[in-house]
Amino acid sequence: MGRGSTIGKLERLDQLIGKLKTGETYTAATLAEELGVSLRTMMRDLKTLRDKGYPIDADKGRGGGVRLYPRWGVGRLTMNYREVIDLLLALNVLEKLNSQLFLNNLESIKNKLYASFPDTQRPKIRKIRNRILIGELAPTTVIQNYSTTVNNQQNDTILESFFDQKCLDIRYKQKDGTISERLIEIHFLYLNWPIWYLICFDHLRKEPRTFRIDRIQVANITGEKFQSKIVSFFSPELEKFSSRL
Repeated sequence: MGRGSTIGKLERLDQLIGKLKTGETYTAATLAEELGVSLRTMMRDLKTLRDKGYPIDADKGRGGGVRLYPRWGVGRLTMNYREVIDLLLALNVLEKLNSQLFLNNLESIKNKLYASFPDTQRPKIRKIRNRILIGELAPTTVIQNYSTTVNNQQNDTILESFFDQKCLDIRYKQKDGTISERLIEIHFLYLNWPIWYLICFDHLRKEPRTFRIDRIQVANITGEKFQSKIVSFFSPELEKFSSRL
């Protein structure tokens, strides 16, 4: 398809959206006639808009018509990439929990949310999504010693370190109660609900290590950037992760 055809279709879709937003009910045939296309083309255009997340209602049979759902508006929300990641992550967690009530449309929602982001930002979103891993539910024996205290400011610092790939100084309380000081690079987040783990490169040990977020006492960003390492570098840590929990 040539450039002119592409521009023509985009203009036609804008006109179609404009007509549907008036609140009037059109038949597909009427829309096709007013926009100067075949009924088959109009049906494809309506499918294109639905795939992009526009809630278009269509009543079948005589007297039926096509209209934009009047309360539509979600598609006009503006979110930054951190908010998009949070929402995608929440959907992934819900999917992993295998809820019987909320599974049918999750994949469609995730795809539409991802498609709504600008083309230039999608590689960044994809890269971050690949660094967030969702496991199974944590065993009861692990949850029993899990601290439910939430430090929002500290969590924001940890997430900034993860998202922006900045080194993090932490004070860490180990399982036996001893405290250690570490300089880490957070390469992956791993969730065994409700416990989050950081899969990192530990500068003290000079090798991959895993830290539980709820055991971090203090966290400060150093400002020093780090580069992504190949996944195979963390394979031994990832492979034994389930047995370490």
